[in-house]
Amino acid sequence: MRQVAFFLVAAACASCVNTAGSSSSGNAVRVDSLTSVFVSGWNNKDSAAIMNTIAGNAIVMNDSIIYSGHSAIAANWVSSGVRVLSNIKTTSLIKDSDNKIAYDGGTYTLDLAPPGGPLLKEKGNYNLVWTKQADGSWKLTLIHIEDVTRMPDVP
Repeated sequence: MRQVAFFLVAAACASCVNTAGSSSSGNAVRVDSLTSVFVSGWNNKDSAAIMNTIAGNAIVMNDSIIYSGHSAIAANWVSSGVRVLSNIKTTSLIKDSDNKIAYDGGTYTLDLAPPGGPLLKEKGNYNLVWTKQADGSWKLTLIHIEDVTRMPDVP
């Protein structure tokens, strides 16, 4: 279940809405565009599109689970997540970029449909960090997702 929640958060990040942050450099990339491509891959259940946004040395952190590297992320996170996650929506709370790094952090919601189980609604927090690669492309190097659905509300 934690792997599914992690996938949901990633998808939510891709459909981010810009509510804060700005580019600090004229050479900066549009963070909304990066996030949108990532989330669209999830919502379209397109594993190849998702993996195309992730760097070979990336790290995915979801609660107590950590996946490192393209192979582990594809096998343990993306392959199972695309089957059960949908309707990912994100709300960006902070984002910025320059000519080498970009980040986006905020909240997400998604639908989780485990095989044979009921449709579950999940919400949580996310952080995405992209770095500019040697070939000029932007890839996710850190994906951090925190499911808060099962946590008690603390005043």
